[in-house]
Amino acid sequence: MSETENTRAAAAAQPTVLRADAMLTPAGAVAPAELAFDASGRITYAGSPRPDAELPADAAVHELGGHVLMPGLVNGHTHSAMTLLRGVSDDEGFMPWLAAVQGLEQRLTPADVATGLELALVEMIETGTTAFADMYHWDAGLIELVRGAGMRALIAPASFAPDTVGFPGVSPANGAAVTELTEELAGRYAEDPQIRIAYGPHAPYTCPPEFLSELAERAVERGIPIHTHVSESAAEVAQIQERYGATPAEHLDRVGLFRAEVLAAHCVHLTPGEIELFARTGAAISHNPVSNLKLGNGIAPLPEWQEAGIRLTLGTDSVASNNTLDLFEEIKTATILHRGARLDAAIVRASDVLDIATRRGAEAIGFPETGALEPGRFADVIALDVTGSSATPFTPAALVSHLGFAATGADVRHVFIGGRHVYADGAHRTLDAAAIRARATEARARLAALADPAPAA
Repeated sequence: MSETENTRAAAAAQPTVLRADAMLTPAGAVAPAELAFDASGRITYAGSPRPDAELPADAAVHELGGHVLMPGLVNGHTHSAMTLLRGVSDDEGFMPWLAAVQGLEQRLTPADVATGLELALVEMIETGTTAFADMYHWDAGLIELVRGAGMRALIAPASFAPDTVGFPGVSPANGAAVTELTEELAGRYAEDPQIRIAYGPHAPYTCPPEFLSELAERAVERGIPIHTHVSESAAEVAQIQERYGATPAEHLDRVGLFRAEVLAAHCVHLTPGEIELFARTGAAISHNPVSNLKLGNGIAPLPEWQEAGIRLTLGTDSVASNNTLDLFEEIKTATILHRGARLDAAIVRASDVLDIATRRGAEAIGFPETGALEPGRFADVIALDVTGSSATPFTPAALVSHLGFAATGADVRHVFIGGRHVYADGAHRTLDAAAIRARATEARARLAALADPAPAA
């Protein structure tokens, strides 16, 4: 271990105190504020600043004037390795976009997937995300990249059918092999505080009913959750109705999927009956408003989901359908979208969406000991600079307003995950961001050349 690593390890073992201008807690804004956590990364104090004499003698104290503290953000649905496909097919509808993206995906190599994942980790950390739910190609080596970065993740290796190979350039594994891998990974990481494993059947329009039913049985027997896509587009809904004579959620209910713990992405076109089904079964939904809008898929009924009491999280989807992993953009969009569509400025509140993006999101993807700044929870916390023009004039009483409508990922200056300081004053401490960006640029150039080869001389 290097001298720098020894220093960081020693710091991580110390009690830590953060003092800031304001802090978002379950009880509301506290200003000025102090957050303390012990060597295990558990929060021991969250409130107004205490006299120095009351602090642990060996505490590392961070005086963060000009900053505010809030829980780390939770990305409820993404495909991290697809960062290499940023900007592909930006102005086409869902099905043409999907065809363009899948065409490039077939050319990905194992090194591309690792680089794309690392680039996503860089972007998520530096914009304040501390935990995420992901569906893509996964193996133990990729999971170790997440663990090394310090993040938490619900990881779902994607599958399509027992005999279908999803990522031929990356792995020869078909759906049956991915199922076995998922179960092996679930056992390996069963006690890991950073990692949860889920089955990842892609969607009801890409997975045969028998496969979905088998995964449902396995999920119930083994206690492994399921992460899938549901009713993302009107075309998908029409396709499922034509094939099976049911809406997508009704179809999934018939094959038994909702007997398991389910996290469903998008759900743009749920019927009232399907909303009731989600509420009754406890299935969670990842709301991905920017991706839904960018692909022209519609506006999901967030107010109805809230009224029904559905478990919710907020997601970006991949950067191929969003272009950024900045959850602050999702927070603002989710808050104002329905106000305009329903002509009602009170229909969705910023405080509720912030809760979905933190505490409720953490619960939905399976990390209930995180997501809020209060004693007993893990210290997944971010500090945002509020000295810039877009934060001026800043008043602590307007903390929720600032976080909901004005803050961006670029304001994030510090990130702690489980008490570990992974991003300090705008610098990564667990990732070589410059090297990762360079590798990503080279990988994308190679993919672009393969997709559009130069004409023969």
